[in-house]
Amino acid sequence: MATRRSKVVAVWSCMVLLAASACSQTTRYRVLNFLFDGVPDPAKVAQADAARDPSRTGQDEESASGESEPKARVVSYPHPPYRDNRCGACHNMTTGGMNRTAQEGLCESCHGDVPGKVRYVHGPVAVSDCLFCHHPHTSVIPKLLLRKPTDLCLQCHDRDDLTKGTHHEETDESSCTDCHGAHGGDNPFFLKRVEP
Repeated sequence: MATRRSKVVAVWSCMVLLAASACSQTTRYRVLNFLFDGVPDPAKVAQADAARDPSRTGQDEESASGESEPKARVVSYPHPPYRDNRCGACHNMTTGGMNRTAQEGLCESCHGDVPGKVRYVHGPVAVSDCLFCHHPHTSVIPKLLLRKPTDLCLQCHDRDDLTKGTHHEETDESSCTDCHGAHGGDNPFFLKRVEP
């Protein structure tokens, strides 16, 4: 019995080591998916993120002559622990589950400087709901955002309320984060600077 158990533990240990040291993202996914349920497929994550922002998909298009144009590469921004195969930074390597949730301080274990010492803190940051705006693995939008910054803001903030004042007349041409801090700030409304 003990010999069989030792062999099983040895096999699982080897598989976990293989998964952790897999060279390509595809190989790592296959090994981890074999070992654990619920491992996100990086290709599907990139496709889903690209679907949210079709301008970044890089799909082949046929020209009038019937020839395919070269396929543009999809730009993605990976979370460093995910990129570096350090799954154990967030996940329990035995169960595949999370070490703790974002609300329990998982993100703050590496990002303790967010939002920093500021007077006003944005609601999702105040309750450690990082995943409301950020993807934990990879995104086609910088800073691992789930959507473009203004689209994220408009999930909670009503565009009609925001455009009543003259200061928001050109909101279609700029991003909310051009003027407002996403995590918080020292000025009311998280303004990065206050005009006199």
